[in-house]
Amino acid sequence: MAINNIVFDFGGVLLDLDVNRTYEALRQVMGFEGNGHHIYEQHRDIFDSFEMGHTIVENFLWKLQNKSKRVPPVDKLIAAWNAMLLGWNPAKLELLGELKRQYKTFLLSNTNELHIEWVRRDLKNKHQITDFDTRFFEKTYYSHLIGMRKPNVDIFEFIIADANIDPAETLFIDDNVHNIETAADLGFQTRLHETNANLDFLIG
Repeated sequence: MAINNIVFDFGGVLLDLDVNRTYEALRQVMGFEGNGHHIYEQHRDIFDSFEMGHTIVENFLWKLQNKSKRVPPVDKLIAAWNAMLLGWNPAKLELLGELKRQYKTFLLSNTNELHIEWVRRDLKNKHQITDFDTRFFEKTYYSHLIGMRKPNVDIFEFIIADANIDPAETLFIDDNVHNIETAADLGFQTRLHETNANLDFLIG
C-alpha cells in the first residue's frame, strides 16, 4: 500500500546518539565501578518514570543522587545524562524539510525534559532553528508530555487516533526492534533503522 505518512523515532534515527556515553558518564559521577549499563538497568524505574513525565527534573536528579555512592553535583549529573546526545547530521534536517512537502510527517520519541532542552539549545545555537516541531512535522509526540512511552501499545494507539492516520498507509522508522514489533502488530509499515545511519533510503 502507498505511504502517505511517516512517523520518525528521534534519537538514533534523526538525532545522532551514543547511549554508552551516558552509561559510562553516570557510572563515573555516581561513583560506581563496573559496567555503567548495569546501573541503568538496576534503576530503570527511575528513568522510565522520567521519560513518561511522572517525575519532575528536580526529583529525577535527587533520586540519582540518592542512589549514588558519592553525591554528584547537579550540573555533573545533567552533563552525564546528556552525554549520549551527539548532535545533527545537517543532511537529515534538509531531508526532513523535503519530506514534509511530500508526506504527513510525525515524530514519536521516548524522551525527557532535560534532553529536549539540550536539543532545542543545540538546534538554535548550531543550526539557527527555533521552530523544529512545526517546521518539519505535522505534530510531535514526546513521551514525557503525553505520559506514555514505546514500545507500549497505548502510545501507538494514541497517535493513530490523535493524528487521524491509517497505520497501513504509514511508515514507522525506529532503531529499536521492540518498538518496531509493536508498530508492525498494529498494522504499520516499518523500517528497523541502523542507529545513526543516513536516511538515503527515503530519497527518490
